[in-house]
Amino acid sequence: MTALSTTDIVLSRDIATRTRIVSEGRRRWLRFYANKFAFLGAIFCVLLVLAAVLAPWIAPYPYDKVDYSNIFAPPGTAGHLLGTDNLGRDVLSRLLFSLRTALMIAFAAELAALVLALAIGLAAGYLGGRVDQLLMAGTDIMFAFPSYLFAVILVTVLGRSDGAVIIAIAVGSWVNQARLIRAQVIKMKVQEYVEAGRAMGASSPTLVLRYILPGAWGPMLVATSFGIPAAIMAESGLALLGLGVAPPTPSWGTMIIEGYGQLFNAPYLILAPLILFALTMLAFTWVGDGLRDAFDVNNDGHA
Repeated sequence: MTALSTTDIVLSRDIATRTRIVSEGRRRWLRFYANKFAFLGAIFCVLLVLAAVLAPWIAPYPYDKVDYSNIFAPPGTAGHLLGTDNLGRDVLSRLLFSLRTALMIAFAAELAALVLALAIGLAAGYLGGRVDQLLMAGTDIMFAFPSYLFAVILVTVLGRSDGAVIIAIAVGSWVNQARLIRAQVIKMKVQEYVEAGRAMGASSPTLVLRYILPGAWGPMLVATSFGIPAAIMAESGLALLGLGVAPPTPSWGTMIIEGYGQLFNAPYLILAPLILFALTMLAFTWVGDGLRDAFDVNNDGHA
């Protein structure tokens, strides 16, 4: 019997690894698909993202176009499906651009928070020792400080702008992700295949990027999926306090507070943003639940 060469052994291991990844991916997809609410939520989220991206082209009017001849036009008015506000601005157009603002800020803030959490969580979990103690001490301090209050302070200091809101939300939301990543790294770095890679002379960056990080993506993805609606809520809350994106850029919080002032005169002004806001939050929460089920190893037997 001819002995297998080193190349053959490596190739066989690569094929086995790829097969295992495909198999795990299929099982996770089946678990996610089995959660019908999560699947419907994912479809709705895709439609929301498409609507936000295409808002400049599908909105009937510019979000800041004023028409004093159509003030408080009720829903169903010709050319204004959802009516107009106190300045004659089209509610549907402002709703689409508010969705665009909310999703842009939420995704950007979560991406920034994830990058920060990765840097701190990976360093603390992999290096351990004094580095871990120092980083986790700073994380605990941030965890003890109310994130929303911290966001309010940052926006007040930095001034009202999209960038300031993104930074404020990101800085206030990375803590839980960093602690989760650290826990995953501590668990993964003692696995047999990581020890084997270390014994074969793999460098620390290789161990982290090729062996440890792929195993931590599941919990990170779940945490991020729940972080997006939290970021949307934070952006709307800042807008309610007058600290959101600067006008005339529309946002859900601004539309809600303006609609509240016309609650009895034109209730549709508050109903439209509230309904879309609630549906968006619900859809992203369902997706997060589905991803949590998909990456739950205890569900392997039910796929």
